[in-house]
Amino acid sequence: MKRQVIKETLTYMWRNKKNRLVIVLCFGAIILHSLLILPNTPGVEEVNIEAMERSMEGNRQTFEDNLEDGVTIPTMMTGTSAYEVARNEYVNQRELLTALETGDVRRYLDIPYRDASGGGGTEDDEGLSFFSILGTPKEMDYQHIKESAYVDLVDPLSFHIVHNRTSLQQLHLFFIGLGPYILVFLLLFMVSDVTTKDRKLSTQKAGVPINWFGYLLLQSLAGLGFVLLFFLALSSVFILLNGLLHGFGTFQLPVGQFMANPPGEPFYLSGPGLMPLGEFFLKVLPYLVLLLYGFTRLTTLFSLLLKHDVIVLLASLFVLLFPQLYFGEGVRELMGYSVSWFPQTYFHFGDVATGAVSLLAWEFVPYTRGLIVLGVTIVIIECFTYIASRKIKRQAFVGVMPKVL
Repeated sequence: MKRQVIKETLTYMWRNKKNRLVIVLCFGAIILHSLLILPNTPGVEEVNIEAMERSMEGNRQTFEDNLEDGVTIPTMMTGTSAYEVARNEYVNQRELLTALETGDVRRYLDIPYRDASGGGGTEDDEGLSFFSILGTPKEMDYQHIKESAYVDLVDPLSFHIVHNRTSLQQLHLFFIGLGPYILVFLLLFMVSDVTTKDRKLSTQKAGVPINWFGYLLLQSLAGLGFVLLFFLALSSVFILLNGLLHGFGTFQLPVGQFMANPPGEPFYLSGPGLMPLGEFFLKVLPYLVLLLYGFTRLTTLFSLLLKHDVIVLLASLFVLLFPQLYFGEGVRELMGYSVSWFPQTYFHFGDVATGAVSLLAWEFVPYTRGLIVLGVTIVIIECFTYIASRKIKRQAFVGVMPKVL
């Protein structure tokens, strides 16, 4: 009977039209991102070669004209001349262009000059930080120390690695951006009707020979399993497609993390650091599983109480997104307690993995604290679900009342 429940749930989720629409849209989005969006999105401080060549020609013309006219003496006000400025700019641009044309990545990183005539995103690029799903603006703060690490630690080194275009680096940027909320939203959208669908099959479900709470748990696990398989397939296709175009990357590539000082040391002296990409993914995985399981069980609880899939979805999204109205930078306590003791602090598990949650709480937050908080939260949800399943019997939920003899 348990196998039948699991098979029925998986079949329902696969045949569900809204789920198939989500699957098609998600695969389309990653293909669009890899083929069109990413190649046309400049990386941090990436040089626009065409714009730099035009600027070089202008600088060359300027210093040659000044040299021909004999105007090379620095002025009293600035201590320099138009000839000297244009010539130095031209020399720097030519050196940078040579490194780009020869593909010498290490030479490119050793050159401190970056052309300002056009190129990639900067820390002041508000459009980039507002519209991008990826966490590129967060990673900008670590770009320079990452480039130093690239020169010393990464071999072979490519421009795709420098500009964070490889598959694993893109997944990292997704997780430190809006990725955690997108994944939870997709989960809620796909599993919100797994339990409430039984109300449409009342005559078939009223007498299922299995414990009601156990039946609900099996449905939740089957629905979660389907979503996890979907996420795995989506990630695999992206890694393969983007990897063939821009490189796969390695788990040894450095990524940024906030190094919070432990208790007893001044927190304001905390600063940026680096960690391997593989360590980041290992830190993300437990939080991802706990959050997806917790929200799956939360939809089961809401299904028992609310009995309508749309209302269940809205209530679950409210739990996910409402904290954003009062929770953010500058909020370090709730009801007199540190925000590190509340589950909503760990909804964005990418920030947990990078240590940014310590910056939010303005105190050292151990990695395991979030696991404990989420674990306790899941236990509370399970208790409420059990109580609700005892109060709301199977027959009452599906709309079939037992006959009175």
